[in-house]
Amino acid sequence: MTQDTAPRVLIVDDLAPARRLMVDAVTTVLEKNGMGAPIIVEASSFTETTVLLSQTFDFAFVDLHLPDGHGWDLIRSLKRNADIIVAAVTVMDDRQSVEATLAAGADGYLIKDAEPELLHFRIERLMAREPSLSPAIARMVLSRFRHSEQLADDPLTEREREVLSLAGRGLRAKEVAEQLQISPHTVRDHLKSIYRKLDVSSRAEAAIEAQKRNLT
Repeated sequence: MTQDTAPRVLIVDDLAPARRLMVDAVTTVLEKNGMGAPIIVEASSFTETTVLLSQTFDFAFVDLHLPDGHGWDLIRSLKRNADIIVAAVTVMDDRQSVEATLAAGADGYLIKDAEPELLHFRIERLMAREPSLSPAIARMVLSRFRHSEQLADDPLTEREREVLSLAGRGLRAKEVAEQLQISPHTVRDHLKSIYRKLDVSSRAEAAIEAQKRNLT
């Protein structure tokens, strides 16, 4: 992209209001920084996006959980072009989604329901070619390395750590199930196993254990 060329932006989300939010945010940031009005291409599904992969884009903002596929697979394909800046835009902040997205080569991880000013700031940093992660996501990534030895000795499975992380933030079984795309019954089974392994008997004690493990 040169200074005289309108930036080409790809926005992928199955929900029209979410796409509109990103269109407005991206346009605001680009015009604020003197980059002009962008050429924005929208897609509402994994399949629709794959048809667009032969095109060249300067920036892409991709929802992670599409009805027909995972956004991180699209990110991996988009990043075959080394010049493109790609960010996930999602409500999912569980460890599995974060790690899969960053492993795919994403330059940023944006949370959809962030305050508009914060979302604009994150987009601005991305367009300045600076990695953009929320503090919570950055802490999660760092804890993966800082506490790898501790996690190796942890009696919890990876799925149990995900459940504990969400439960430790106050989510109920139904909400945890929606986040992890599993049934509430399965969540309750995981919680029973977590309580037994950690020798705790209440949500408050479980939340403390989640904090000790840097899961919240």
